[in-house]
This record gives sequence, structure tokens and C-alpha cells, in this order.
Amino acid sequence: MTSEQTHSVGGVVASAMCFTAIIGAGYYALDGRRVDMAVLLLAGLGQVIAFLWFRTQYARAVCSLIMLTAAMSAAEQLYSRIWWWDILIHFVTLYALVWMAWNRVLTHHPRVRGRVRDRPAMRFTWCAVAGFVIAVVWEVMELLGFLFATPDIHIPPLDTLGDIVMGVLGAACVGFHREPR
Repeated sequence: MTSEQTHSVGGVVASAMCFTAIIGAGYYALDGRRVDMAVLLLAGLGQVIAFLWFRTQYARAVCSLIMLTAAMSAAEQLYSRIWWWDILIHFVTLYALVWMAWNRVLTHHPRVRGRVRDRPAMRFTWCAVAGFVIAVVWEVMELLGFLFATPDIHIPPLDTLGDIVMGVLGAACVGFHREPR
């Protein structure tokens, strides 16, 4: 295979990965697991956004894999089986979500890109604040899921606080990206 063929095969695989959570949602729907289906559909939305907002196959694949892993971890109860898994998933998932938003900003607003290129404090602050907002929304969704969907969702206050802190840290790491992908 030539490098051009390898590049196009990689691009096809990375793009196809952006729809795996939707396929997983279908599996859980057929199994009658509606809450898990909804979680996979939400991850599928994230994957589709990665497909639309990234130009590189690497970024699409990484974010899609993170979204799928987070959703499948919830569906398969990995959070309750591996004590540190929840912490890791909040860190990497908020990294991926903020990376998508940050990439969109850098791609479509060249003036912003020019201003933040040499101002790391501004990049890290913007990413951390965006991560905080998304982390709080995530935790509110967990609370609503606990109240209205299933009492199996684990929502003690210290866990919620830890999830938000790890999410903000993961999101802040997006500040290392100075150029769009």
C-alpha cells in the first residue's frame, strides 16, 4: 500500500469510528436497555460532532474512541467495578469534549486563534471554564438520571466534586492545543 492509500484507509476507519456509539445504541435498544441506549446515543452525538468539527483522522478517532469508551463503561457498569475508572473517564472525556469545542473556535475564528497563540494563560483559562460548565451539566444529567431513570446511578457529593475537578483538569489540558486539527 502506498502512503496515500494508507492515509485514505485510516481516514475511512477514523470516520467510521464516529458512528460506533449509534450502532451500540441499537444493540442496547434491541436488548430493552433504554437507559443504556440513551447514554450511547448521547455519546453518538459527541462522535458525530467530532466527525464534523475535526479535519484530521487522528483527532476524530481519539475523540470517538473516548466517547464510546465512556458510554460503554456506563452501560457495562465499569464505574462500579474499577474504583478509579470514573476519575479517568471524567478526565479524558472532558478533554475530548472541550477539545472539540476549542478546535471549532480555532478553526472558525482566526482572530481568536491569533490572540491566544502566544497567551497560554488565556487558552488554559478558557478551556478550564468550558470544562467546568460541561462537567456541571454532566453531573446535573447524572442527578436527573438518578431521580427519573434509575437509582443505579452513583451520585454521592464527594464523587460529584471529584468528577468536576477531574473534568476541569482534563479540559484545561486542551490549552496545550494552539492550532486546529
